[in-house]
Amino acid sequence: MDQEKIGKFIAELRKEKNLTQEQLGEKLGVTHKAISKWENGKCLPDPSLYKPLCSILGINLTEFFNGEKIVPENTIQKTDEVLYEMVENKKRSVIIQMVSTIFLVIAITLLFIPSIKRFDITLSIITISIALFLLCISASLKLTEWKRINNKVVKNTGMGFSTALTLIFITLKLTKQINWSWIWIFSPIWITILGIVILLLVGFIIFTITDKLKKRKNNYF
Repeated sequence: MDQEKIGKFIAELRKEKNLTQEQLGEKLGVTHKAISKWENGKCLPDPSLYKPLCSILGINLTEFFNGEKIVPENTIQKTDEVLYEMVENKKRSVIIQMVSTIFLVIAITLLFIPSIKRFDITLSIITISIALFLLCISASLKLTEWKRINNKVVKNTGMGFSTALTLIFITLKLTKQINWSWIWIFSPIWITILGIVILLLVGFIIFTITDKLKKRKNNYF
């Protein structure tokens, strides 16, 4: 779904109905700021508002998700496209949840390994750092997906966490609390970058596969 296209469609229909953002907001029980966010493509309305919004604007749900009026003979095709996109989004969500859960399990396991194996201080800090990094990635994935589903804007805090951890390591190094090489001191940053690269590669592979499936589906119809 193209949020910007849908937003422009909402604005266009609202103006056709001679409604201000405030008036439309009053009818739906939301603020004019919420209407503005929809029309600017920043987010979509809450699903509970789809029916009343479509009723006010004089469109059906298929037209809403396509961001345009649909002639009757194209309704079935457009509906199929919307449903297929929803299925693909569901698959994407399941994959992200699985990956984040795997990271979470690995992170929890790594947190207990130092005490079980009785690692020295250096190896313990490295292991715990990796565990914390994986916890951060897992939480970030879950939060990002939750925000996407709920049409919210989310900022990635992974690099901020890595930077803070690096500063802690530098402080410990300078105060001679740890005797690591500098490559390990900056490990939170390069591990984060490596993780991002891996996630991008995985995302690219998933996108390529889903795109091929989508094209195959379109050819079928």
